[in-house]
Amino acid sequence: MKFTNGIEIIGLEEIPLIKKHDDIPNIILESLRKMGLSLLDGDIIVIAQSIISKSNGRTINLKSITPSEESLELYNLISSKAKKLGLPIKDPKLIQLILSESKEIIKAEHVLITETNHGFVCADAGIDKSNVDGKDVVSLLPENPDHDAEKIRKELKRKTFKDVAVIISDSFGRSFRVGAVGVAIGVSGINPILDMRGKKDLFDYELQSTIIGQVDSLASAAQLVMGESNEGLPIVLIRGYKFEFNENTTIKPLLRKKDIDLFRESIHKKLVDCMKSRRSYKFPFKDKRVDRNTINECIEIARWAPSAHNGQYWRYIIIEKLELREKLINLMNQKLRNDLTNDGKSEVFIENKLNKTRKNFLDAPVLVLLCLDIIELEKYPDKERLENEFILGVQSISSSATYLLLAFEIKKLAACWYCAPLFAKDIIKETLNLPKSYVPMAFFTVGYPIKSVPAPPRKKLQEIIYEINI
Repeated sequence: MKFTNGIEIIGLEEIPLIKKHDDIPNIILESLRKMGLSLLDGDIIVIAQSIISKSNGRTINLKSITPSEESLELYNLISSKAKKLGLPIKDPKLIQLILSESKEIIKAEHVLITETNHGFVCADAGIDKSNVDGKDVVSLLPENPDHDAEKIRKELKRKTFKDVAVIISDSFGRSFRVGAVGVAIGVSGINPILDMRGKKDLFDYELQSTIIGQVDSLASAAQLVMGESNEGLPIVLIRGYKFEFNENTTIKPLLRKKDIDLFRESIHKKLVDCMKSRRSYKFPFKDKRVDRNTINECIEIARWAPSAHNGQYWRYIIIEKLELREKLINLMNQKLRNDLTNDGKSEVFIENKLNKTRKNFLDAPVLVLLCLDIIELEKYPDKERLENEFILGVQSISSSATYLLLAFEIKKLAACWYCAPLFAKDIIKETLNLPKSYVPMAFFTVGYPIKSVPAPPRKKLQEIIYEINI
């Protein structure tokens, strides 16, 4: 019985190992001949990227690559994450090659998600080791997969007089899904998308937004026959799929524009959102432990802040919720009481202030003290320059504090910057037995928030930019 509503997916057999300059159209026709098949109008040939890359000489030995400073930094960033997940650690040479094949690094985790020079968003710029001979040899994506598909289609047309479509395919991972699927990276003879908008569904409703990525669907169907390991079927014939033949096609309509790509948020937007969403958190925290490694990771970010003379004068002390913290806050509150009494404040005001201070600093899951270490500040013979140098140090640790607060925001931690240590330097140094060169500057209370903090009012831009009129 012959069915009229189905398609055939046929893996072409006896495809040899492809070498540079091999004639892919001739190899396709020879395989079809041996299988007793011939091309028909409307057939679709799906070809694995790997053999196109090999025939184009798009393979490279990693030994020939010299890693750049950027690739070494990325290696340090992603290797620990890959190790934690039990995944292979990328060689800095491979990372350098990924950088060379990419417009942009979109995400650097245990894997590098990049936008390739073609505009594809995928892992590792599509560079692949599978099905490539040689221990250190990898294949790169074809430079122009559309052009490769068109050349093959035209040559098949010249030799057979048949109008067929050609799809160059690869396997990519997907957002929010586990597992790779076949996708099209180059097309010729078939529109990459099937626009169903304006057509009616089963219930006569007009479709408003349905656009089908038909070449990706076809590439995924072919992938089931191609396989990913030793099947050795890198070319697949799809027969019976009804499509509108079109000589003038490219893969570009399939690529989502950045401004409507919900899965790819620009680094610029992420940074702006992070900076604008950070709030001084003065409410109770969740009863949830903050891992010390998380705090260390935030301080690691803070140490990259700019500083005068690159002195990096900041010193961080993490004060755990133990007797020492309570002793310190009690001594600081004694001084605060004396100061407020001398200021003529009422007892009610003083008690409210002391209770608030005590609660803020004792109940925080983490209390971080930031000090300025003056030992490395430049020494001058005159008072004015010494004072200015001290201000440089203060500016430097302030920039580190800002980095720290943004790092907390990235980690979904809430924090608040308090300047109370400025008023109790000697008490803090003595209680914590700090080096003489340490000058206490700020406390940071840190924890997981219970509620969000509304955005405080901000002055208008014209209020903070002073125009010089001369």
